[in-house]
Amino acid sequence: AASAALVQHVWTIEEWVVDYMRPTIDVEGYWPWQKGAERKSPFDMPESQRKNAYLVNGQYPGPTLEAYEGDQVEVTIQNLMLSEAISIHWHGMDMGDTPFMDGSRGVTQAPILPGANFTYKFTANPGGSHYWHAHMDAVQGAKGLKGPIVIKKHEDPFAGMYDEEKVVVVSDEWRLPEICLKLEGAMPGNDVCADIRHAGFNGQCGNGTKQYPFPLITVEQGKCYRMRYIFMGSNAENFQIELAGHNMTLVAIDGQDVKPIQITSFNMHLGERYDVVVCANQEPGNYLINATYDYACNLKKGDFIPPGFSAVPACSFYGFLNYKGWTETPTTPKGTGGGAHPKPVSGERFDLTLAKGWHLTEPLHPEETPDEPDVRYVINMGLLGPEYDAKKPGSQEPLDHGRWYMDLEGIYPRPWVNPTSPLYHTKGKCGVEDIPLINVPEKAVTVELVINNLSPTAHVLHMHGNKFQVINFADFESWCGLDKVSCFALTWWDPSTLLNKCPKHLRKVGDPKNPDMWLGGYWGCAYDNQTDPKTQNLKTPLSKDMLQVWQRSWAVVRFKATNPGMWYFHCHMEQHIPLGMQMVFNVLPSQQPPVPPEVPTMGPCPVVNTTSPSLANLQKENANLKKRLAEMSKKVGYKANA
Repeated sequence: AASAALVQHVWTIEEWVVDYMRPTIDVEGYWPWQKGAERKSPFDMPESQRKNAYLVNGQYPGPTLEAYEGDQVEVTIQNLMLSEAISIHWHGMDMGDTPFMDGSRGVTQAPILPGANFTYKFTANPGGSHYWHAHMDAVQGAKGLKGPIVIKKHEDPFAGMYDEEKVVVVSDEWRLPEICLKLEGAMPGNDVCADIRHAGFNGQCGNGTKQYPFPLITVEQGKCYRMRYIFMGSNAENFQIELAGHNMTLVAIDGQDVKPIQITSFNMHLGERYDVVVCANQEPGNYLINATYDYACNLKKGDFIPPGFSAVPACSFYGFLNYKGWTETPTTPKGTGGGAHPKPVSGERFDLTLAKGWHLTEPLHPEETPDEPDVRYVINMGLLGPEYDAKKPGSQEPLDHGRWYMDLEGIYPRPWVNPTSPLYHTKGKCGVEDIPLINVPEKAVTVELVINNLSPTAHVLHMHGNKFQVINFADFESWCGLDKVSCFALTWWDPSTLLNKCPKHLRKVGDPKNPDMWLGGYWGCAYDNQTDPKTQNLKTPLSKDMLQVWQRSWAVVRFKATNPGMWYFHCHMEQHIPLGMQMVFNVLPSQQPPVPPEVPTMGPCPVVNTTSPSLANLQKENANLKKRLAEMSKKVGYKANA
């Protein structure tokens, strides 16, 4: 086996003023006089394009963290921002033996204060395509604090399929995320602004103009590429990704290898990663790459816009696969050269929003799960009223009305409230309110989560520190699929089953105390433990760390409670996070490693789960303080107490 290397980085975080459509991209034309898309100083940017961004080492997307499985990683964060504290989460990393390095503010650490430094230290594992992003609040990532993680395997089972690798970052882009994404809009569950305005590839949005050319991903004819697509999104729930004229072979999802399958497109949800192999075997030219946010395509101007929504200016966003040496610049979504008339592609449309999508492939090395778990939790996700009402005094107070939750069934739901001291530091015994902190039994290994979405809004869930197996997934496509817009307006009390196909005994409201919120529209069709297990897959379930649960729908997942730590499980949509859609699993507390003294902490509570050297550090710090006090006292003529 190869010996582990030490991978070290120093990342400096500062505030910048950038053009939000291409924050750090300087596009040079083929000819010297083609300067329309060059990077401009803030003074020279149109005011409508200026964005206050938070950047690592002046880059967007941020630096790529690249290592091999088993390498030791050390990333020193220097926070040079003026007033923003930060923490960084390593999305997809299992943090084995170092759960206090997960980067979850309020759970595993306090934030890194302005002017302070902190070094994250962890083992690079598991292999695959992942990413890092801010985890201080729900907006810092949208302001620029995010970048790729590529953990390579020493023995890549697909190495013979490609010549080179490329990272393709996909993201919706926002000029003012602090306005658009921090709180809810007119209707609970929806953002303040339109669902989407711009999206791009590798930090560049394009519309075909000289100022904003379409982003290009350049390849060499005759070579095959492993394209690591990483959806570092903010608010967009998904993008349907299509590539003109080229077949794609799917080889990994969320960093987990799968049995290769030829596909024509893939539906990529927020936070997911898809590795596809693409061969540049066509005539030279520019071939369209289309990212369509299909959920928003029914919200364009001229469509029926439901109450609480805003019309979107566009739902499809474009880039091009550019053959090296082909200099003709595309100005419309139609390709050029061979891309003007691309050959048809073949394969499956891969979409995990649909129940059938979970059966199109399987793990490269399937792992069977037992007939019965050691412990089963039923988790409901929904919204607690009352909602915002502009006519009622006080109802517009931020984070006070329309609170999201994910919590255990059988109790009145508890939206998340940030602890005053990190949970991991206090063992959850101090500085914490009554929140969904789930203490998994120490002897439990296989944990099953039955997840009911009791709302008309889809949610995209992420689990820290663990992969989970998706063993069952609801099939509501016939009556509540993407094309069934009427599903959004269905009420739980509808006496008929003509439109609402959910059996009446399975209709469950999100807020038992406010069942008629928005005329009874906040409900879901819950999992039936008598009939639904017949569709579960215990032999070859896909393994992931991201999962989209469709509106009014359900899913069943399992994870192994063998990684000691306090692990976040939360919705990854930005405005749902501060409004409470979060929970934590406390796994193997008796085996959780102690917190090193250098990990930031906060609040009134003592760190009870700490390393013994902290006493020595305190004594050293006390001696230094006494020395400084003596020096200061000497200067002013006083004698310091011994």
